Amino acid sequence: MKRLSTRSRAWRAVALTVGTLLIANGSVFGNDVHWPFAPMSQFAFRVGTNDAIRATFLAAVDSEGMLQRVALSTNNIGIARAEVEGQQTRFVREPELLSTLAANYAERHPDAPELTQLWLCQEVTELRNGRDVGTSQETIVGWPANTLVPESLPPSGAPADAAKVPVDLRAPENSQENTGENTGESGQEGRK
Repeated sequence: MKRLSTRSRAWRAVALTVGTLLIANGSVFGNDVHWPFAPMSQFAFRVGTNDAIRATFLAAVDSEGMLQRVALSTNNIGIARAEVEGQQTRFVREPELLSTLAANYAERHPDAPELTQLWLCQEVTELRNGRDVGTSQETIVGWPANTLVPESLPPSGAPADAAKVPVDLRAPENSQENTGENTGESGQEGRK
């Protein structure tokens, strides 16, 4: 068995010290941008038994007037759901950023109708004593009109034949202004 030289032990000690300091600093002051030296926010919390679970999703109306959910995935809109959740406050401040998601969708789905109205929304599941006591939807922000998502939006997991519904955005019930009461947090507010 051969022992490590003093020089080999020294560089390993320096590497261990630097790595430990980066991780400690990232854990206290870092965010998703500093990964792998900071925790990913999607894994850095737990939901209490009397909190809410928030799942961010995208709703859209296409050029044919069909209301639908649009999957938040890299293949679908060029950005992953976790990235959208991490930038949610930015979308609230700059709703026109949603137009980028529409453009990305068009680029990835050239044969599909163009998305003309988008809403960033959250499905909120309330928990009491760890049990689901109800689910609601909140509109975070919309583009180009910052209105509430129409109530006729198909539920998540709707069968393919019911995944899109016709909608008239000019109807009074579908053109209610979004009052901006939602804080636009990252979708992980349930943590305590």
